[in-house]
Amino acid sequence: MNLEKTLSELPVDFFFLVVDKYLNINLPRLSNFYPIFNPQLSVKNSGYLLSQPETLDFIRKTTTKSGHRAAIIPFKPLPKIDLMCKKNNWIRVSNLSSLNRLFEDKIKFSPLVAKHSIPLVPFIIGQLEPKLLSVASKKFSLPFVIQTHHGWAGNSTHLIKDLKTIFNIIPRHTPVKISPNLKGYTLLNNCCLTTRGLLQSPPALQYTGIPSLTDNPFSTVGRQWPSLASPKIISKVKKITSDFAKILKSYNYRGFFGLDFLVSSNKAYLLECNPRLTASFAFYTDIETKNNLNPLFFYHLLEFCAPDKINDLTDEDRFSNPHLIGSEITQKNHLCVTTKKYHDFKIFCHQLSSLSINSSIFKHLHNEQD
Repeated sequence: MNLEKTLSELPVDFFFLVVDKYLNINLPRLSNFYPIFNPQLSVKNSGYLLSQPETLDFIRKTTTKSGHRAAIIPFKPLPKIDLMCKKNNWIRVSNLSSLNRLFEDKIKFSPLVAKHSIPLVPFIIGQLEPKLLSVASKKFSLPFVIQTHHGWAGNSTHLIKDLKTIFNIIPRHTPVKISPNLKGYTLLNNCCLTTRGLLQSPPALQYTGIPSLTDNPFSTVGRQWPSLASPKIISKVKKITSDFAKILKSYNYRGFFGLDFLVSSNKAYLLECNPRLTASFAFYTDIETKNNLNPLFFYHLLEFCAPDKINDLTDEDRFSNPHLIGSEITQKNHLCVTTKKYHDFKIFCHQLSSLSINSSIFKHLHNEQD
């Protein structure tokens, strides 16, 4: 089934809100797909972008000419987008912002998942006080990891080596989750929960905390397919993802999402969920397209605009496809914001024991325009 043709024939115009050029996607053969990007805006917020007079005028003119209904695609759901879509009778190609916020909350996430016997890194939750730190020190020993409710690219995660300075980093009474600092490597996958079932990518190796790309040891600075993980770990990731998708389904979640995993001592733990499009979704779409697969992103669009067009998924198993190969690295500044990106349909890292990337790859990155 050619989903590109199916999407092109829908009486819908897709408008993708781009607040960061590094999160844009290019779909030249999808004639009714329009990225909206305004680099002049001082506020990088998709709700603000959507509310701009020039954006509204472009949507109006485009849909008037085509006779189609507007479908708004945010990278991250926001309350303002929920309201504007309802007010204008636009299709909202995302879950409600409240659902996104629930599953992205690093403190609420773990207790919610723990009820379902999905493997998680051990944790304790409470307000940041000396008493809680004392309990954590006895249970996990230093250094340990402290996370606050929300963040991105690792900026809400802190490695604590010394309790004396902790309140200079995180204010007292802040709700936190504390976990041991397990050694290992991290994986990610991209998934789409559809009317017909779950589709998931094979796991990718996540590049985290590479010093030449970031000064934050928890910041994600790239990814690669294949993951180099053992068949046993890959099988565990697949099972965890399937189990977690059942939780999402119970909340009526639909469409694209991504998961992060920690692999330590040959055990796979679910770390967090990105209940939205992911930082890797555009490049992963390129990898799928290169291999003549219907991209997960296309299923995401269909799920919100024409779920009845999604047929049986039996032939759409990409999880074991050995030809899905590609790597991407990103340069981050001190605010964990991407300043450069480089990718290719090659393997950048060839061993799990150390995230060693050939220096020639970094040369390509530095040659990229800001």
